[in-house]
Amino acid sequence: MEWETKLVSPEDEEGFAAAARALADGEVVGMPTETVYGLGADARNPEAVEKIYKAKGRPSDNPLIVHVASKETIPSLVKEITPIAQVLIDAFMPGPITVIMKKSTLVPYCVSAGLDTVGVRFPVHPVAQRLIAMSGVPVAAPSANLSGSPSPTKAGHVMKDMDGRIPYIVDGGECQVGLESTVVDATGNWPQILRPGAVTMEQMEAALDAAGISKPEELKLHEVSPDEAPRAPGMKYRHYAPSCEVKILGDGMHEDFSNYLEYYKQTVMHAILDGRTPVGLFVGEEIAQHLRILFADKEEQILYYIYGGTENVEAASQHLFDGLRTLDEKGAKLIAAPAFPEEGLGLAYMNRLNKAATANIAQVRKRSGKKIMFVCSGNTCRSPLAEAIFRSIFRSTGPHHMIGHPEIEAKVDACSAGAFASGDQPYTPYSVRIAKYEYDEDISGGTSHIAIKERLVSQDLVLCMTDDHSHFLRERFPDLSDRIFSFRELLSDYDIPNVDGEVPDPYGGDYLEYMETAKQLDRIIRALMPEILKHWEME
Repeated sequence: MEWETKLVSPEDEEGFAAAARALADGEVVGMPTETVYGLGADARNPEAVEKIYKAKGRPSDNPLIVHVASKETIPSLVKEITPIAQVLIDAFMPGPITVIMKKSTLVPYCVSAGLDTVGVRFPVHPVAQRLIAMSGVPVAAPSANLSGSPSPTKAGHVMKDMDGRIPYIVDGGECQVGLESTVVDATGNWPQILRPGAVTMEQMEAALDAAGISKPEELKLHEVSPDEAPRAPGMKYRHYAPSCEVKILGDGMHEDFSNYLEYYKQTVMHAILDGRTPVGLFVGEEIAQHLRILFADKEEQILYYIYGGTENVEAASQHLFDGLRTLDEKGAKLIAAPAFPEEGLGLAYMNRLNKAATANIAQVRKRSGKKIMFVCSGNTCRSPLAEAIFRSIFRSTGPHHMIGHPEIEAKVDACSAGAFASGDQPYTPYSVRIAKYEYDEDISGGTSHIAIKERLVSQDLVLCMTDDHSHFLRERFPDLSDRIFSFRELLSDYDIPNVDGEVPDPYGGDYLEYMETAKQLDRIIRALMPEILKHWEME
């Protein structure tokens, strides 16, 4: 089912209550926590839980975490609370920690991915607590992103990934921690850390020691083997990764910070020489100031995301996922980020950063989402129609998936612009009418945009109505010429016969002329789409 996803403010009492009712009724809702945004559904309802997996494109052997609004709810979800589990619950809940215990029969196996354990978390975020309490159900919730992409720390991130997939997203502001919760297995005589987070090893050891529980061994991070079923999210599947390569600067030693300027400088210079620009820098404020001076004449080739003070691991952790997403969406071909010492919160930061980088060591991970732009002259008739027709055909021929990864749904975002547009001109009434009644796409209220570099750089493919348009854009933006084609050029490249690639301009004509243009666009797009998707490793 495709939803008209609504973004709900906690101050909107009616909307907030509707989101809570949706949870109670078995639907999926995007919800804030102090760590990252979650994709929540009734943990007791297998059909509701299945909707989470479908929305995320997530493998069903990756377990979910059950969120509660009070400690009193926990005993009903588990068979036993071990002494270690009780200490951790008392010391750190509510807070950014998930404690794994033996599950009760109330928790279906689709939540635990077939395991006899379940992770339980009591978030400290007041909006999360209120939403869960108002829904009246324990809420199973992984991070609210498409499987494989960086976790969302803002409601806008969730909307980008989940728009049309879920009915509601509750906006609780930016997450204060920014990394997923610490996950600790407390079923035995000594805890095992399955995923590091803001509750650190040192803090847990101190709490256990204060409770008089002896320490038979050092707390350490458990690494899952290739044939081991993951007992917590984030253990097995490579994720947290943007589409481009992520490079880690330094090795996390304290003395590295004095060398960071040199690390960043060398990275930028190599990226410029290799043509891998724009290069994205996840960088501290002091380093960024120096780099802006050093590369003042290369400003267009460098994208900055300043997380805070250079040595501030709390700020870097809070903004890591937003930084990766932002730089990726702005078109970075390489992202550089600093290493921190793997101690305290630095262990969690490096865990996520290493996974983001590892996913790109052999080759850059193929994105499940791509972007395509259609370009005509004024962006009021042909290109908006092409955008609407592409969306309609993509939707009607789907769902599409990544080749070799059927669990990951493929997405393509379509937009349009004009090579010679004046900007903010309304789409022609005939284009709007044909899009709505022939293709079930509402483009009413749309206005023209100019095909400027800032818009083109984030696109994977730019398709022009005529050769004149593509020649003009390639001459104006030669560094982007590898993604700019006319319909005729791409039809020729793919050796597709018997399809005329030229699209006449119907501007000023009657309705029948617009319909002929729409039919021509339909023929071209239906011919090209299978080849384009195959090129993007989609099917």
